[in-house]
Amino acid sequence: MLTRRARHQARYRHKKIGFAILALLFLSVVMWQGLDKSQDVIPASTNGSLRQEQYGLPQWRDILFSGIPGLIRTTEPRPVVIVKNEQNVQQLLRETMRFLIGVDIADIRSILQVEIPLLTKVKSLPQTVSAMTLPNFPKFEKKETVPSGKPLVGLYYTHTAESYVPNTGATHKPGGQLGDIVDVGGALAKQLGTYGISTLQNTTVNDYPSFMKAYDASEVTVRKMIAENPSIQMFFDIHRDAGNKESHTAMVNGVEVAKIKILVCIGQQDLVQPHWQQNHAFAKLIDAKLNQRFPGLSFGIQMENWRYNQHLHPRALLLEVGCQENTKEEAQRAMEMFGDVLAEIINENNIQ
Repeated sequence: MLTRRARHQARYRHKKIGFAILALLFLSVVMWQGLDKSQDVIPASTNGSLRQEQYGLPQWRDILFSGIPGLIRTTEPRPVVIVKNEQNVQQLLRETMRFLIGVDIADIRSILQVEIPLLTKVKSLPQTVSAMTLPNFPKFEKKETVPSGKPLVGLYYTHTAESYVPNTGATHKPGGQLGDIVDVGGALAKQLGTYGISTLQNTTVNDYPSFMKAYDASEVTVRKMIAENPSIQMFFDIHRDAGNKESHTAMVNGVEVAKIKILVCIGQQDLVQPHWQQNHAFAKLIDAKLNQRFPGLSFGIQMENWRYNQHLHPRALLLEVGCQENTKEEAQRAMEMFGDVLAEIINENNIQ
């Protein structure tokens, strides 16, 4: 049996160990936070003296493929966030702490559970994402200021001829014809209609007679939509991607659907994009909602050093629905689910 003095010494050692653990945790969190700030985000406009390759100023491939966003990504994708080498140190520190004392310094709950074991019995609540929780989110107009019956969603197609090979036998319809992509957008408009949400679908042909000048033409289209329909709260330029079916298809709720990729443009020095942070916040809200409600449907958010008409509105995005190997039906099912998420966002923000 331990003497009183021995028990006292044991309690003292335990306290010292406890204080040492807490001090180590505190130091680790401080280092973690410091390293977490080691990311540099490329601004919408940059100083001309900075290196061309650092900020992705246009190369010959960019100029050649300026009308074809899918081809740009198959050459030299330019990431928006540059993560420095300190990220490796951060990961090493995290894994070391997790191995030695079972604490994940990226999760405050695991730190507290070291001193409060009962917290391990408490289940984590599902994380919710809303427009109110996202920095830079552009506020919607309230329904009191939006005329009843006017469109809230605007759809258009820069590459109007884009199609799906299993349905059409070609990647594009010829001679200025409307491609399968217009039917895919139509599925979104129809789904929104089931919620009583009015959608304006503009089917102006923008990629004929000049495919390379499609974005010049679609900018005119969008400006006209904005001028004639100020009630529209969000714009989507609908495309399909280029790739293979395996990577662009997901099984959601027991059915195959085409994955949806969201493109956000940050502009360049000579292509100012004042709304990119707002567009990005809108994209993050949609992406989070898709992941919560239909896991696997979202292909994620991709940043681009162009504009693609997103400089015209704070909630303007480019969507790529599947690739040329998907079927039109898979893409339409994906857009129906996308419509469910948009309706949720519209209802949550009281704009209908």
